[in-house]
Parts: sequence; structure tokens; C-alpha cells
Amino acid sequence: MKTKLYQLEKQHNIKIVHACESGSRAWGMASPDSDYDVRYIYTKPIEWYLSISEKKDTISILEGDFDAVGWDLRKTLRLLKKSNVAVLEHLYSPITYLSSPNFIKEIEPIAIDCFSPIAAMYHYLNMSKNYTSAITENTKLKSIFYAIRTTLAGQWVLEKKTMPPVLISQMFELVPISIRKQIQELLAIKSVQNESYTHDIPKELIKWILFTIENNELYAKSLPSGKPDLERIDQFLYKQIML
Repeated sequence: MKTKLYQLEKQHNIKIVHACESGSRAWGMASPDSDYDVRYIYTKPIEWYLSISEKKDTISILEGDFDAVGWDLRKTLRLLKKSNVAVLEHLYSPITYLSSPNFIKEIEPIAIDCFSPIAAMYHYLNMSKNYTSAITENTKLKSIFYAIRTTLAGQWVLEKKTMPPVLISQMFELVPISIRKQIQELLAIKSVQNESYTHDIPKELIKWILFTIENNELYAKSLPSGKPDLERIDQFLYKQIML
């Protein structure tokens, strides 16, 4: 993995400051045939930032099961300012491939300032509703776990007002024991079955998902917003570019 990332650096004249796994592998719910979803943040030489013209600020590559998408640091910080959940999940991913010294340590306080519980809640609500709309009693385990994870993430935001853990298992404390056991049993099955595998989903589990989504939506508007410090963000960007 590192070899591919070093090749990207050389090919595009960039410096990768952070690269991690995203998607099912980072969430702790991968199947044997799950792709590698690599997400990375990069900087360009200082001259790139001193232009009045807008330039492409993403670099994507897809080679077989290697799916890598990179965002320029300035683009990343602009999204982080808005409490973009994808950016936040990349920063907190449990699987890191590359990271500049102290990058996460220095950006984490910025991420905490920017995190908006209300924005995150509506992100997870929209996703959980979309995933749940396609669920029947017999459905792809992949689909049911997408619904479970986003529903749990919304519940975490509601109860703790912090960014949810990326690993789904770290949110199981929120789930009633009987439901937790059902989720863990399905997770064990998913770990040995391909992504196309379908399974009979317990009615009790579906009922819990729907109830939790309804409760998340009921209190969503009561959640606070983030408080980004723009000067702090600019200073961080300048420091990273000049390294």
C-alpha cells in the first residue's frame, strides 16, 4: 500500500500528509471480497497555492480493488470547517497507511472545534433513512450493516455530542444486549461471506433500527453547531504547506 502511495507522490508532485482506510474495512465490518478504499490528504508545492486560477484539488485512481481518492489539504480544511463527516471519519480512521509527524495531533483540536453535532446528525439521518428504505427481512448483509452503523452513529451524536467512533464495535455500548447479540452474530457471518450475500434479518433488529432513526430525528434540531476557528485553520494550512 505504501509503495502505491509513494508512486502517487512522485507521479503528481505532491506530498501525502495523511492516508487511511475508509469504508467497511475501517468500520470493522468487511467481507472477504471488500475493496480497499484509501483516502488521502496531500499538499502541493507553495507555487500551486499562489495562483489566482482555480486548480484541480482532487486526485483519484482506481486499479482493481485499489480505490484511492486524494484531496488537497486546503480543500480538506474547507470541508472540515463545515463539519464534513467524510473528512472527520478519515482523520479518525483506525487504519492509517501514511501520516506526517504530528499531523493528526495538530489537526485534531481543529476538528473538535469544527465538529457540528447537528450537521453530523442530519448526515447520518439521511444515510440511515436511505439504507433502511431498501431493507426487507431478507436482504444483503452489507446493506443492513450500513443502516446499523449510520443509525448508531446518529444515536452516538445525540447522546454524547461528539464525533462517533469509526469502528462499529465501539458503539455497541449504546445497543440493548439482545440487539447487540444479533448484530454481533450477523457481523461474524458477514466476515466470512461475500458482499452479495443475503440473509434473513430478525424482525426485532429491524424494529430497533426504525425506532432509533425516529428518535434521532425527533431530537436532531436540538443539537448545537460547530465553532471553527478560521485563524487557527489558516495557520495550520500555512505550516503544512511550508514543511
